[in-house]
Amino acid sequence: MRDTRARGLFRYTAFAALVAAVAQVTLGGIVRVTGSGDACPDWPLCYGKLIPPLEYHIVLEYSHRLSATLVGLIVLAVVILAWRHYRTNRPVLFASISGGLLVIAAALLGGLTVLSELTWWIRLIHLSIAELVVASIALAWLGSRGEVAVPKEALAYAPRYGKWVVWLVVVGVFVLILYGGYMVGVSYGSSCVTWPHCNGSMAPRGLPFEIHMGHRYLTVILGMIFVFAAYIGWRKGIVYSEMRGVIIFMLLIFVAQVIVGAFTVWTGFAIALKVAHLSLATLMWLSAVVFAVMYLFPGRYGIKTSLGSAGH
Repeated sequence: MRDTRARGLFRYTAFAALVAAVAQVTLGGIVRVTGSGDACPDWPLCYGKLIPPLEYHIVLEYSHRLSATLVGLIVLAVVILAWRHYRTNRPVLFASISGGLLVIAAALLGGLTVLSELTWWIRLIHLSIAELVVASIALAWLGSRGEVAVPKEALAYAPRYGKWVVWLVVVGVFVLILYGGYMVGVSYGSSCVTWPHCNGSMAPRGLPFEIHMGHRYLTVILGMIFVFAAYIGWRKGIVYSEMRGVIIFMLLIFVAQVIVGAFTVWTGFAIALKVAHLSLATLMWLSAVVFAVMYLFPGRYGIKTSLGSAGH
């Protein structure tokens, strides 16, 4: 009974850490698009104070730091609980410890970002680590469900090339997020002021416009991969019904991301929409990771089966 409660506590804590990590990325996006990243010239304090001046940009930047501390504490709790109750579950233990190490790396890199006067490539690495934290905590949370037997029927709905398509989805989403971070980091995010074409052309000339349109074309390619992966996963969903819910969510997030991206351009790059764009990108990344785990390692991560009459 005590062990059941302890494992339940781990799942709740891991889920809280996951929500906090996603929120932290969103808050980081707010700091970035509002130009508040350099509001505090020093680190870890702000203007040498624990409670800095209560000005708009300073409050945003310092809130980002405080929320990072909160994320770190919750992830630390996840690591401790994993060590105590999931030491024999390697996926959970490895994911939890990885999440803890990545949070430390993100904190140190956040300080380096400030001290280096917001160098774009350091910010890009910072973003990539933040997204990996989200993935690690998601894996720890899923893995806590325990292993289940993989029914032989599942093999009939898993083509040999399926795993490569699924991996391509995960890598593609990650690359797309980093590409977008690079585009914004070098100040090319608002180069194209029309959508879907760029200033009247689908093949504009000039590095800023080419990089911006490259992001859009990469999104189109990823969309086609998404649809193909969804088809493969939907067939396997005959055995693993939970997978179909994740597929629907993943596709809806992708569509919402495209729509928000279009409206961001049409509204003259409104701050709220730019923040929403990054938040949706993180949710798209999260859904892609969860989908990949469900498809590739259903038994290891306790994905429930529902063997009905369909396909049998």
